[in-house]
Amino acid sequence: MIIHRPANTRGHLVRPFIDTRRTFSFPSYFDPNYIHFSDLQTINDDRVQYSWQVPWHEHKNMEIFGYVIEGSSHHVDSLGNDVEVPAGAVQRMSSGKGISHTEGNTKDIPNRYLQLWIRPNLFDTEPTHDWHQFTREDKLNNFCNITEKLPIKQDARLLAGIFTTDYSFDLDTLRNYYLYVVTGTATVNGKDLIEGDGLRFIEESVINITNPDESEIILFDLR
Repeated sequence: MIIHRPANTRGHLVRPFIDTRRTFSFPSYFDPNYIHFSDLQTINDDRVQYSWQVPWHEHKNMEIFGYVIEGSSHHVDSLGNDVEVPAGAVQRMSSGKGISHTEGNTKDIPNRYLQLWIRPNLFDTEPTHDWHQFTREDKLNNFCNITEKLPIKQDARLLAGIFTTDYSFDLDTLRNYYLYVVTGTATVNGKDLIEGDGLRFIEESVINITNPDESEIILFDLR
């Protein structure tokens, strides 16, 4: 079964400092049909204006990726990290028993990044933060395993690819998958997708990507 989540059905919140679209329920947005999918809790597609930081706050027991698409994201946390994460890079907070942080945009142009939250299978562990710069070549016409460089405490993988040619990817019918179009357009298993569209795959055996137009796509491999 494949379930399409069109981009224009996501939650949409606009403030002077941020324009965010939310695939799953999150503070200020609730959809009973989109609470979570397996252990995938959050896909927030954020565009943050320059010179703005999220106020200092704490996370506990969540695996959190920041997937930077445009500009850069400035991250400061209670572990002593103070980093500027550039476009193409991904950061991961394994929040465990608690980590406080702030993040945002300290540059003079807007940025765009995805907040991706996955629920862990181990709790109250020591918090960690790390990040890794991925190149276009890493992701070109294949799914790069982000979690190979940035492992998480869950039986889940985050994969990412940039597609300029047709591509097929075998699935395990006993697992669940969620696909999200970051940029561009493509046809996936016969469905025409645009930026922000999502697909749930349940008991499916293959993903077929055709007619991609410089399409950046992420894929969650879930229990």
